[in-house]
Amino acid sequence: MKEMNTATILRYTEGTEDSQAIRPTLFVCYGLTISEFRLQGKQVMGRPTSSSIPDIPVHARFMSRDHGFFDTEGLTTCYTAVETTNGIRYKGTTLQPGTRIQLNDGDELMVPWTDDGGRDKSVILVYASTAARIRLWRDLTKASRDKLTDLCDRDCFTTWWEQNRSKKDYEEAYLFIMDVDDFKKVNDTAGHNAGDEALKIIARELKNAVRYESQVCRWGGDEFAGIIPSSELEAGKRFKELSNAIEKASTDAGIPLSVSIGYVDIHAVDESGNIIELVELADKALYRIKREGKGGIALYRE
Repeated sequence: MKEMNTATILRYTEGTEDSQAIRPTLFVCYGLTISEFRLQGKQVMGRPTSSSIPDIPVHARFMSRDHGFFDTEGLTTCYTAVETTNGIRYKGTTLQPGTRIQLNDGDELMVPWTDDGGRDKSVILVYASTAARIRLWRDLTKASRDKLTDLCDRDCFTTWWEQNRSKKDYEEAYLFIMDVDDFKKVNDTAGHNAGDEALKIIARELKNAVRYESQVCRWGGDEFAGIIPSSELEAGKRFKELSNAIEKASTDAGIPLSVSIGYVDIHAVDESGNIIELVELADKALYRIKREGKGGIALYRE
């Protein structure tokens, strides 16, 4: 398998390891992203669209919508190839449509692709059916997760956006930056354990608010960032709902919080892949809220 920089690896987990039984697991590696999926029954793999999401979604624009399927019974998993643009390789050979293979622990499948610059952007799929291999890959996927909140960290988030910004899903989208109002006061009055719990509550509500965990991250300290695909009107509504959800969840937990959110149209800059510039613009909206009394939501405008 090609070498990967484990310092900037992201994961999407479909479940945690069952201590009573090992279930076959598929680790999908694309760029610096690792996604994990439990295998059971028949599961179609492919590229998600606005109208349908396969059982094993792979967010690579060169993937076919249907790129074959996995069929698992007990601890045995087979993969069946179908007709696709890129095909899929197994042990160096491109599988013919209709070919069915039984997978063994550690087997790899590859969807080959090279970009216009000659860089290898292939998708690697690793099959794991033993506890040791599953633990190994889970250790890799945790390498750059924020240890406290289990959200993506800044590097993984920016890498994810670079890989996904050209997708149709994000033709209309908004980047936001959010921080906790008077977070220092929480630590000073309730203690650092309460402060940590507050950040976990926010992380949980952020995950609940998005379709994919990779859309949000802990930017640093008590700041969080993310990208929401939606119209301007819908974005404002969703941020308000998120703010209310955090306030309610934190109050129920005995650590009442409020947050401020600044957001910006991703097309407000010449290059939508420039996350740093987008965050700086969203920050300007955020600072305006802070000056006006906190606990609000503001859109950046020229």
